[in-house]
Amino acid sequence: MSTTATRNAGVSKQARTTILEQTEARKSQTLLMVTRFTFIAAGALALFSFLASQLAVDFPLLTVVLLLALYVLLVIVVQWVRSRGAVEWASRLYLTGTGLIILGLSYFLGGPTGPMSLAFGPFIIIGALISGRGAALGSALGVLVLAGVWVALQSSGVLVPYSLTPMVGRLLTLGMLLICLGVSVALLTIFVGLTETGLIEAHQRGEELAAALQNAELAARAESDARQQVLVTIEQLQQSVQQYTAFLTRVEEGDFDARLDMEAMATRVASPALLALGSRLNRTVETLVTTLTEFRAVQQRYLQEAWKMFLEGGQGRRGLRAKGGEIAAIEPTWHPSMVEAAKSQRTVVQNEELALPIAVRDEVVGAVRARRTDGNPWTAEELALIESVMDQLGQTLETLRLVEETQRQAQRQQVLGDLSVRFGRSFDVDALLQQAVVDLGRLLDLDEVTVFLEPSAAAPASPNAAASLGGAALADTDETV
Repeated sequence: MSTTATRNAGVSKQARTTILEQTEARKSQTLLMVTRFTFIAAGALALFSFLASQLAVDFPLLTVVLLLALYVLLVIVVQWVRSRGAVEWASRLYLTGTGLIILGLSYFLGGPTGPMSLAFGPFIIIGALISGRGAALGSALGVLVLAGVWVALQSSGVLVPYSLTPMVGRLLTLGMLLICLGVSVALLTIFVGLTETGLIEAHQRGEELAAALQNAELAARAESDARQQVLVTIEQLQQSVQQYTAFLTRVEEGDFDARLDMEAMATRVASPALLALGSRLNRTVETLVTTLTEFRAVQQRYLQEAWKMFLEGGQGRRGLRAKGGEIAAIEPTWHPSMVEAAKSQRTVVQNEELALPIAVRDEVVGAVRARRTDGNPWTAEELALIESVMDQLGQTLETLRLVEETQRQAQRQQVLGDLSVRFGRSFDVDALLQQAVVDLGRLLDLDEVTVFLEPSAAAPASPNAAASLGGAALADTDETV
């Protein structure tokens, strides 16, 4: 179910709840007014019964008063039930009890054809007012059935009601006519009031329903716009993700010059968050490229220095030539094809000869030149095999250099450890200085080592000033090997 349908269902449910509450409140108020009017009618009937007792000595005044008192008790109970919120049960109790009391009064006041028969009309109207048409129809059918049964029992002599004298009958008939007329007027007033209230509430509900429908329409339109905006945002998000993915793929493949065209994206993407993400990706890639470039530069310098030390240390810088099964040492001579291969870092093929660089982590440390005299061209398989051999050769050479460097560092650490031990055994300044210059000269194979002990603030400002002091003064404070 959509959001609009859910919202409309909620509005309809709330409207039904409001209508039910208003209907229940109207029934409660109607029942209260009916019981008040009928209570007054019961008092009027008691007055006419008292007058009738003055005209007929045998008039059953006590019985009528007891029945009316029972009606008063019924009204009190009905009001209590109504105040508890059980309006429907209060209405049923009132209709049932009032019907029974009317039947009882009819028996003592001339039977079903006596004065009390006039009360059945208002009784049916009361049922319609407080419980609806169903209760009115039920009351009418009940009255007709009971009246028919009573007439049948009276005709057969089984049930004989109390007979009234003509004077008392006319008095009570006039009294009941006036009472029923007053009750009818009161019920008509209640009916008119209910009708006006119903029309006002219907008008209010109509306005509320119109407002609710208008709000629902506005909400549906807003929901449709929001859904459309969501679809547009999703489409922009998908396009942005595709562009970002393609951009990162290019960077991953080594295209470090790749950048997102933010101006072009701004014409297609309206989300500030997506544009900010694109700008951040550009900045991040630029930072990574800069860092990677610096790292590679540092790495290249380190490799150059390391291989320079490695070759100058006597472990490399060797030229070898294999010809006719014989291997001879030669001075390294860079042939033009080898120079080209080293600069381009790729295999160079020139007719019968080829040249390949020997590279270690993108740093060229040498080159290989090969030549054949059989006149056959170099095949792709041969070139691939030679390149694989050169790659393996570069890795192995780097491994040897690292092993040599590790050994040299281990030796240095060993020497430093020995020096530290020997220095720790010296407790005389002169002896310590002599041991230091001797060990330093022997360690680095130096021709001369000079050490001075003098604060730097006392040192001369220039070499000329130092010379003017004379060598004799310095000779007293130095140790030379």
